[in-house]
Amino acid sequence: MSKYFLTLGFLLILLSGCRSYQMEYGVVENGVVFYPLCERAKQRITDMQRISFQLPLLFRQASCRNWPDYSYNSRIDSVSVEVPSVIANESQMSVGGVYSMLFRAGHARTEYYLPPDKFFEDYKEYLSERSHISRLVTASWVDWQGGRCARFYSDSDTGLFLRRVLDYFCWESVSGSNFPIHIGASERLPPDHAPTNLDREFIEPVLASLQINPVPKQRLALWDSYRADFCKRLKESYDNKTAMRRFRDGLNRQRAILFLRECGYQMPDPIGPGSWGELLRPNGQLIGRADGERKLRKVTHAQFAELEVRLMSLQLKPGERPEIRSSRLAKDGSILVENYRATDPYAGDWYWVPPSYSKQNGIGIRNDPVLGRVIDVHLMDFPTGFRVVGE
Repeated sequence: MSKYFLTLGFLLILLSGCRSYQMEYGVVENGVVFYPLCERAKQRITDMQRISFQLPLLFRQASCRNWPDYSYNSRIDSVSVEVPSVIANESQMSVGGVYSMLFRAGHARTEYYLPPDKFFEDYKEYLSERSHISRLVTASWVDWQGGRCARFYSDSDTGLFLRRVLDYFCWESVSGSNFPIHIGASERLPPDHAPTNLDREFIEPVLASLQINPVPKQRLALWDSYRADFCKRLKESYDNKTAMRRFRDGLNRQRAILFLRECGYQMPDPIGPGSWGELLRPNGQLIGRADGERKLRKVTHAQFAELEVRLMSLQLKPGERPEIRSSRLAKDGSILVENYRATDPYAGDWYWVPPSYSKQNGIGIRNDPVLGRVIDVHLMDFPTGFRVVGE
């Protein structure tokens, strides 16, 4: 416990700016430069090409600290600010931005290539999929003097603190860019602290002071080239049935199709299920009934035929089954015992599956002399050796 309080004291000293190490302010490295927030916040923020604004009062009153509390990234035309502190209880500790804001006005996310309404639905789905990290509370549209903004509010409880995040994505017609302006605000406070009205205290003062500037033609051309390159790579990924790095997609490639249509390509409608859960774990339970073991599931012949058709409607890629081995601890916990092995060449058709097309996963369809037609499944979140047969 004494070591814990020693560390806590060290962090408090660090935040007070009394350390021997000093931040290097004003030095550009990889397009990023830091400035002291206590000085920068006193004047209008003009670092960004597309927008300028006044920071909210809380940041304008920030103390001077030896801390990276104001940064500008010229590559994506982005500013981030934070007021740091230490949050601690008897067993946990966190140091960092208690209050923070993020401003982006350039090329930052692939979602920016979507028009506003489609962006709204896509980003809402993205936040909903991250419910294990942060809970999406509300998603709505807000009007402002320059246009309209998509508003997303989410929160999470870590036990040590409550984290609340508010994001505005605002479209306007002055700068010449189709990308939204992103204004984000967040706070991390202990559970017994009253929450801040992030709209009133953080976002609204920025919007009230926001000035939009025309983006230089060279920068617009650069962003257009980024978009063209993204479209080209995504189309190649779709046609060649390969994974698109850092691109979130579903089993039926629905999201890729959405973006490719916005890129100008004529694309078919998505076919097939959107997830493996929808296909093999309806209502949260493995498909069919167990027959002596959980790994073998039996469905009716009609259900099996429908399942096979739905599988083959996906953008599957012929491949080779990997060597599969699975082990478990012996009952006495002393050694690992192999409980499943499949290393021989697959006696059927094996497929790598979208969207990752990983060679370590896949499905297979074969004819078994005893079981008849079999669908073999080797995917994360499913039992090793999982099979489906008709009866």
